[in-house]
Amino acid sequence: MYKIILLMENNDALQSRVINFLRFPMIVAVVLQHAFLESVKVNMPEVGIPVYHNLSFLISKVFAYVAVPLFFFISGYLFFYHTSFSFSVYKRKLHSRARTLLVPYLFWNVVILVCHWGVYLFSPISLTSGYYKLVCDYSWLDYLKIFWAVNGTFPINGALWFVRDLMIMIVCSPLVYWALRYLRWCILVIFGVVWLLGGTLEIPQMTAIFFFSLGAWFSLEGRNFVEDFRVFYPCGVILYLIVALGTILIRESSGFVFISNAGILLGLVSCVAITRHYVNKGCWRASAFLTGSCFLVYAFHHLPLNMFVRLWFRFTHPVSDWQFVLIYFMAPITIIAIDLLIYALLKKRYPKFVAIITGGRS
Repeated sequence: MYKIILLMENNDALQSRVINFLRFPMIVAVVLQHAFLESVKVNMPEVGIPVYHNLSFLISKVFAYVAVPLFFFISGYLFFYHTSFSFSVYKRKLHSRARTLLVPYLFWNVVILVCHWGVYLFSPISLTSGYYKLVCDYSWLDYLKIFWAVNGTFPINGALWFVRDLMIMIVCSPLVYWALRYLRWCILVIFGVVWLLGGTLEIPQMTAIFFFSLGAWFSLEGRNFVEDFRVFYPCGVILYLIVALGTILIRESSGFVFISNAGILLGLVSCVAITRHYVNKGCWRASAFLTGSCFLVYAFHHLPLNMFVRLWFRFTHPVSDWQFVLIYFMAPITIIAIDLLIYALLKKRYPKFVAIITGGRS
């Protein structure tokens, strides 16, 4: 019995290290997802740059798309982790998430609003995509909408839709708990099929509902998902790479959404499996600095990345394949480096303030 308990404790510790390690690489994946140049609304040739088109699609639209579902999965798992769900537990967790999610969410939306005002007042050229209404035309209702859905789908800090939807799932966690308790895996099958076929809601998105619930199921069943997924290494990882590469070939077909989503599921499992393998071997270790910086990099990359790319296009007028590839990689690397520098300086001078705006993650 003692050996069994010790093994479980070791597995739990390994799972914690795996989750901790995954945080920063998954944030980098989110940045790479937004580095897709077509989403910045700059002039992009449709032909003549095949290396950029294929490489950026594989990274931003295939590999990076695993990140957000994995974050929802882990969030659902940790929310119900090692606790008997009750009203008192629910209140305590709401209070905790108000500090770790709501406060940073409000702060970083205001930061981006101020940035929009700064661009409007002082920039001689357009540095934003034009996706949002100009701040000079805002009504009082528009100022309220920046925290929810300024254009019907995303808050003004577009990347923070994940936090918004996560907070919704946390508020609705009693419904998730009761659904999983009485309907068990049946409700997961329903959510999974709807998501797999491309069905969704605007707020919260189906990605949030399915993967948060899936993570919650693993937690409520007392399962260690890192150990469960270990069997997918290495064969599952190889299969995922084959599916990912094949996705490029069918991106214009009618069945793309189904294959893409199936690939995301396989990618999630493979990502955990390969991380578990190398963390367990001691090859990969989480950096406390990088882990602490995750929320700042996540919350303050989308608009700076957009402006950086638009400036680069404005002054270099890229035409060749290698130029587009260079921009595609250099833009996220530069923004992440700047964010890490900002985090290091703020943490050194104002550690308590950094703790507040990152939800205590620093």
